[in-house]
Amino acid sequence: MPLDALLLPLIVKIVAAALVVVAASLAAEKAGPFYGGMITALPVSTGPAFVMLAMEHGDGFVADAALSGMVGNATIVLYLALLVRIAPRWSMPATVIASSVFWIATAATLRSAVDWTLPLALLLTLACYGIAAWAVSAPIPQDTVVRVARSRWYDIPARAGLVGLLVATVTTLSHSIGPAATGIAAVYPIALTSLTAILHGRLGGGVVAAAMRSALLTNPGLALALTTAHLLAEPAGRFVALGVALAVSLSWAGGLLVWRLRRPQAA
Repeated sequence: MPLDALLLPLIVKIVAAALVVVAASLAAEKAGPFYGGMITALPVSTGPAFVMLAMEHGDGFVADAALSGMVGNATIVLYLALLVRIAPRWSMPATVIASSVFWIATAATLRSAVDWTLPLALLLTLACYGIAAWAVSAPIPQDTVVRVARSRWYDIPARAGLVGLLVATVTTLSHSIGPAATGIAAVYPIALTSLTAILHGRLGGGVVAAAMRSALLTNPGLALALTTAHLLAEPAGRFVALGVALAVSLSWAGGLLVWRLRRPQAA
């Protein structure tokens, strides 16, 4: 097979994912912490990864990957709660490294802990939401140093490149690592990690904490979307399942946005 025939699909995947993340990143940085966290928590990296998986694998593989993704997403809930607590107090490198190591260790441990079923994954998700709600209930401390955002030419391309690398890696390795590991890898919070690194250096850890608290409110949309994909992939077909899952995720985000816009009027 010619080299071009092998490289072209991979390049298309990377470019498609990068364009989505660039658009989301630009919107996030213009809208402030709440809207930034909400937009970045949308499946801007998970979605393209699952679409590419659907193009290369069958319905059963996508269903299994979505179930495993639910376990990975539950760890994201704890990851976000950790960021809310440590970002205002720790430096940017320490925050990024500690939260990433925590997510990888937790996701790897949970993946091998039990033979996951849908009821167990749902119970895990609910338990993680309860822990997160307790962890972020305290007020976010203010930064002692006020920073002024300065845009650097490489900020957005670097974030887009990271997400594109994730999509390319997941789809390339999925043939050998299986659906369980693929589902975990597909929900790795690369967009949130990138947002943390950029916002921390430009606006401070307090802004990161506020954005991640907003992302926690948006996250149930992804949990519901993965549940939908798992339930519908085999009976309805993987592409129909992913389309409905996307609609579920966007509906949750839309409802959250309406709630946010109406709340000041109700106060």
